[in-house]
Formats: sequence, structure tokens, C-alpha cells
Amino acid sequence: MGFIECHSHLLPFVDDGVRSKDDCLNVLDAYAKAGFDRVVVTPHLYNPMVTTRIQNIRPMFSWASEEAGTRGIELILGSETYVGGMLDPQVLPFLNNFVLLEVDTQTEPLFLLHHAFGLRKRGHSVILAHVERYRWFDEKSSVAVKLREMGVYFQCNVDGVEKGSADRYLQSGLVDIIAGDNHGDETLPARLAALLQSYPAVAQRMENLFYMR
Repeated sequence: MGFIECHSHLLPFVDDGVRSKDDCLNVLDAYAKAGFDRVVVTPHLYNPMVTTRIQNIRPMFSWASEEAGTRGIELILGSETYVGGMLDPQVLPFLNNFVLLEVDTQTEPLFLLHHAFGLRKRGHSVILAHVERYRWFDEKSSVAVKLREMGVYFQCNVDGVEKGSADRYLQSGLVDIIAGDNHGDETLPARLAALLQSYPAVAQRMENLFYMR
């Protein structure tokens, strides 16, 4: 059993991720070399700072999935869905029921708890992406406590762990997932694999979440 990457932007011509098919293939090669057998691609949906070509998601996933298969990788389609307003956004769940959410990094969103509760009520497992990036958020805040009580999982990025901005979440035992949030960096797979070996408790949580189903 290999590693899983559950946050990446590897579909060319879709969002702000890889710029070409060759870039996609090079990164997939790096994941295979680092020991990953599953990679979830999570194109941005609704992010006001990113242009996402929705019409390209399915055809690019079909192409990339075939290429990944030749490298021993199962490519899985999900989404990184931005939640801001009150209207319920569309999501692309991966592995049946996981949904990856992102929010504004500077200002606390008014409807995060509302959306998380609604998704949980509909049977989804909710993951809050790169929690270390949110300046308004910390492990002791009422929002964090309520999200955890609701069963929301917290994900940190490789660079957040490496640079120390994720330390307080790791020390509090609140990191359920470490992921690359890979936008085309060929060094990230090996770095992610190394961190999963350095943080076996997180690696075990990920195994329990994504494999023991």
C-alpha cells in the first residue's frame, strides 16, 4: 500500500495548477517515484481569485487518469470548493463522500459552519484545506472547536509543516491530513512522503480515513 495525495491541481488547462500536459506527466512521475498509488485532483470551484475552466475538468481528468494508470497511480477526481456566501456551492466528492473546502485567508467567513453542517447532514466527510493559512483561525478558536465537534477534518500543506506555520496544529493533535496542494511542483511528492514518515500519527489517521473503508 502506497501513500495518498488528497489535494492537488494537476489537470492542465483547468485552473491555476499545472500549465501543460508535460508538466502533469512529470509530476505524476514524481508521485510514482515517491511511492504514491492514489492521487486526488481537486480543481478549484468558486474561488474568486482563480479562473477555473469547468468544461475542461472531465476531459482533462479522463486523459490524466489513463496516464496515471500507466504509472501505477489511481487518479481520483474531487474538488477544492470555496465557500463564502450563503448559497450552497456545488462540490465534487472524492472516495464517495469526502469534500475539500477552502475559505478566505484573511477574514473569517460568515457561513463556514452553516455549509459544513449542511454537508455533514447530507452524509459528506468535510475536510478544511490548509488550516495554517487562515489568519483569523487558530486551534483554540470557537470556530475550530465547533468544526471539530461537527466531525470536520483539518488538512495542512507540506510547506506549512516545513516552515512551522502548522506547528500549533500538529502539537495539538489536530492535523488529520498532510497534503501537497500541488500546483505543479515536482519536488512535492518526495517532500510529502518524507513528512508522512516523520509524522506517523498523521499517516495513520490518513490510512484510517482513506483506506479502511
